[in-house]
Amino acid sequence: MKTLPEIRDIKKWLVNKNPLGLFRGSNFSVKDIDPKPWSGHFNYLIKVGKKKFVLRFKGPEWGEPTKGILDEYKTLKFVEKYKVGPKVFYLTQNFLGEPAMLEEHLEGKIFTKLSAKKQEKLFGQVAKFIARLNKIPVNKKLAPFREPMTSYAKNKKAWRRRLKDILKNKKTQNEGLKIKKLLPRAEKMLDEFEPALKLVIKKSGPAFIFESAHAGHLLKTKDGFRFLNWEQVSFGDPSYALAVFLASIQKRRDFEKIKEKMTKAYLKENYVPEFKELVEQRLKERGVSNTIWRVWIKTKK
Repeated sequence: MKTLPEIRDIKKWLVNKNPLGLFRGSNFSVKDIDPKPWSGHFNYLIKVGKKKFVLRFKGPEWGEPTKGILDEYKTLKFVEKYKVGPKVFYLTQNFLGEPAMLEEHLEGKIFTKLSAKKQEKLFGQVAKFIARLNKIPVNKKLAPFREPMTSYAKNKKAWRRRLKDILKNKKTQNEGLKIKKLLPRAEKMLDEFEPALKLVIKKSGPAFIFESAHAGHLLKTKDGFRFLNWEQVSFGDPSYALAVFLASIQKRRDFEKIKEKMTKAYLKENYVPEFKELVEQRLKERGVSNTIWRVWIKTKK
């Protein structure tokens, strides 16, 4: 959906379709809780009586809307028993013309909103939470996995695909030319990383991967943690989720200390051979990928 729907249109749809049998003859409220004009998803808090839900559907950042919500709903149903994300209660393929779902409204605080002191106390617990998430069985029949992360080939493809968009756009051409010059060296780096990744996966098997495991998607709840935004899951590199989280806090002055602490905590929960090497490799890949993404996203606005 390219533009935000009006609140009155959402209310009208809820009354007409009456999901979960809750909205006809009831007082309820609808509030935009993700009021960004350019977003991967739109999220509305729905309050009806004492119940709270999040109405979630795709925004313009992700382009083609139809598959994402359907996949996310299926994934959240699959991982529900592991208590790593919100529960989902309702799915429609025709919310004002597009798929949407009602999911659990989780009470808590986003990790990045916590004080540095509070974060410091929680880093070890977060690492163990990610380790448990990585141990979710990889069931290709029940979860809509994207391209596997058993190789760095996916990252190289994404770099080249996004570079094309960057070079075509007048606003980003100059930055694109700089990236184009540096890219062969970065691709060679990933080629050199391949043997270690393949060896670990051969020894330990592929890990379940939540691709958006950065600190801004982690909610601290009264009974632990939950990740939000489950549009993409994959399998393969066991270091990926932890590296994504670490990359999202890399500007902290005590980053090296945190990285060591989280790596040790992860390995206590889920031992993986040569894990530290994989984390370092993946952090370097994330550095390049995030740099390219920050330029590429300018072409989409």
